[in-house]
Amino acid sequence: MVGGGFSGTMLAVNLLRRAPGLSVAVVEKGPLPGRGVAYSTKYDCHLLNVCAGKMSALPEEPDHFLRWARANYEQSVQPTSFLPRPLYGQYVTALLEETTARGATGSGATGASGAENFRWIQGEVTSFARDRSHVTIQLKDGSTLVTKAVVLAVGNFPPADLKIPGLSQKSLSQESSSPESGRYFPSPWSAAAFDNVAKNGSVLLIGSGLTSVDVAVALQSEGFAGHIHILSRRGLMPRIHRATRRWPQFWNGQSPRTIRGLLRLVRAQVRAAAEVDGDWRDVIDALRPVTQKIWQSLPLAERKRFLRHVRPYWEVHRHRIAPEIGNTITQLVGSGQATVLAGRVTAYREFRNHVEVAWRDRDTQAQQLLRVDRVINCTGPETDCRHIDDPLIKSLLAQALARPDQLFLGLDVDSNGALLDFAGTPSTSLYAIGPIRKGSLWESIAVPELRVQASQLAEHLVHTLPIHARNTNRATTETAGRVRATVATIAEVTDKEPVA
Repeated sequence: MVGGGFSGTMLAVNLLRRAPGLSVAVVEKGPLPGRGVAYSTKYDCHLLNVCAGKMSALPEEPDHFLRWARANYEQSVQPTSFLPRPLYGQYVTALLEETTARGATGSGATGASGAENFRWIQGEVTSFARDRSHVTIQLKDGSTLVTKAVVLAVGNFPPADLKIPGLSQKSLSQESSSPESGRYFPSPWSAAAFDNVAKNGSVLLIGSGLTSVDVAVALQSEGFAGHIHILSRRGLMPRIHRATRRWPQFWNGQSPRTIRGLLRLVRAQVRAAAEVDGDWRDVIDALRPVTQKIWQSLPLAERKRFLRHVRPYWEVHRHRIAPEIGNTITQLVGSGQATVLAGRVTAYREFRNHVEVAWRDRDTQAQQLLRVDRVINCTGPETDCRHIDDPLIKSLLAQALARPDQLFLGLDVDSNGALLDFAGTPSTSLYAIGPIRKGSLWESIAVPELRVQASQLAEHLVHTLPIHARNTNRATTETAGRVRATVATIAEVTDKEPVA
């Protein structure tokens, strides 16, 4: 596995639970398991987008997180509570620690991570090399990892470059701002994105999804009292969670296989829900268990049509925000401190003391000009692997060990998550989990889906790898910078929050 965020950590937990003698290595940039970008936030005001009762990391124990939160956070936590994201990171870490400690107790093994057959390696993977029986992974520090199988748990990548006249991004790092002025940040997760913002200044957030909501809430918690402009092509903001009622499943094998037909079906169900004092949320939530099946039932042309015309509207209704966060955004907009704009950026120009951003209004087509102190790219993660500036992905593509999926939402995989090479042949040693499988599953970024993926992939690996996983003598060994492991989970690039 490549990655130590939620997906990589929970795959490690599932592997170790199923096969106590299996050697597992996780290579991750960060020092702590289960964090990624989503759960490493320092802001307690960043809440989960799924209520506590639905956030168990273990599909076989639906109330596991709820029980843990009551024991380790507040006894009063309810199934409908939306808890801080940093807390959830602690929960995932605790799960791994509990699993490795149990393994150490059961086998008498010892080690820095609590079990001899598990290693947490803080580092970054730069390339792969594969022979008939092993995969050799090169780390940035020069060491190598030799393994039977690798699972990519790379999470979400940083936002795509903005193609705006006047904005050159060739020299920009995702960890820094523009070297000329420090006023443009290509990623909202840069450690310096909020540094030195004038308390009464102005900030432009390009993009109006969950990322911009996170940034707006964080700015407020930092005491920012200036103006926040939120600009996207349609000006759509995520809707707010409310209590829902169970709505009967209305999609089946005879349902339409076109986007137009599905829209008619959903709208009819929303009208029916309204007639019995229901809510559109009831209808959308009813689709949650079958969304992957719906996606896989659609012809390629219909999936493309969905991405072109429906995706933005689906995203804001499907990926909702906690009521507390919704209230904050509503207050910011209602007070005039935040303004939501619909349009397209047409030009960017930096001056010594400010930035001027030209944009075209979606409704009137009139050219407008914004003068701000800082611009932050909140457009969401890049998914097209051809444009991702990551050495690991580049290595896979250059060697034809993987290929983009047909919609360029990630990498092409089979039903088990095995990477397909350029000829379409499933790998027996390279797998993927999480957002990188979005092209084949669509729903592949939230905990309710990722916990199932982790469980299923662990089961598949334990039963298909050409090893005897439960032989305890297959401990990890390390000599001269060379680590041998049966399964490796390699560093997660940027794990975007699993959303509801």
